[in-house]
Amino acid sequence: MKLESHTLPSFESVTSPYASVGVDLTYIPEFKESLQDKATFFFKITFTDWERKKGQTKPENQRASFFAGRYAAKEALIKALDGYRLFQKPDLNVNYSEIEIRNDDYGRPYFRFYGNFETYLNNIKPNSIRLSISHTGDYAFSEVLLIF
Repeated sequence: MKLESHTLPSFESVTSPYASVGVDLTYIPEFKESLQDKATFFFKITFTDWERKKGQTKPENQRASFFAGRYAAKEALIKALDGYRLFQKPDLNVNYSEIEIRNDDYGRPYFRFYGNFETYLNNIKPNSIRLSISHTGDYAFSEVLLIF
């Protein structure tokens, strides 16, 4: 594809090693409302069984923040995966429940992958995936750094 002359040359081709960043900001009160809606399927299709069970162990006033942060992390990951493909047709079909966020023994978040999403990542072979999740007031923020 021919790029405009004002486009930075680094976008014309990607060579290894390279990095891609994704960020996302979520509004926690929307998750609080969804948690109160007993008819919603949002949590079942968006979170793994493990995440839903872990969220239920949180005090009620922390559940919305827990889910909002994990949703932001999944969105940031998808943006980072698609970001390195600038000017290319998207090739990722996402099932959010194939992406899981856990925490190590020290509270640091990390990803686990399942199904087609795991296969996709095995095919593109990122060298490293780093994740950060923060909460403040009514917002949860996440940043993902992919190194290829």
